Amino acid sequence: MDNKSEPARGFGDVFDKSGVSLSLADARLDDAPLIGVNTAFCKMSGYTAEQALGRNCRFLQPSGGAGPVRGRMRSFIADDQLTEGKFVVPNVRADGAPFLNLVYMSKLKLDGKIRYILGSQFEIVRHDDKALGLYEMALQQDIRELRLVAGEMGMVMLGTFGQLASSYSIIAEMRLSDVRGDT
Repeated sequence: MDNKSEPARGFGDVFDKSGVSLSLADARLDDAPLIGVNTAFCKMSGYTAEQALGRNCRFLQPSGGAGPVRGRMRSFIADDQLTEGKFVVPNVRADGAPFLNLVYMSKLKLDGKIRYILGSQFEIVRHDDKALGLYEMALQQDIRELRLVAGEMGMVMLGTFGQLASSYSIIAEMRLSDVRGDT
């Protein structure tokens, strides 16, 4: 976590102990740069915290962009009525290796305004349904802890666990598309 950021006081502990890839962006700053990433994020992406902090998470996308999902992500971020979202995003590791990333985002409010966006990432292609279930359970626990910390800091973490429940259907839909040859 960027020690100069507001949420670093409490979020840092949850981030540090989590085995789930987590990131935190400051929605108040131009281009919503990352102000926090954890070890699991660095391990999955191959980037160090120093390489990731201060940059928009788009740096993970391939040079040609992420395609239509990028527009859906921008719409989510721009719409204050949407509190959480889940997106399948093509990404590239620091070593150039491509991977598909299931990204969960939840907005955090302070003083009635959206201040931060919590991101969690899950690499789709290397894991089976059991791993997805473990990811979701761990993420739910981390979100519970982050909500407690956010509440102590006067922040409200928007959204519910409803998006997590849709992970299995997203993965299943992708697998069916692969079998049918859809793009």
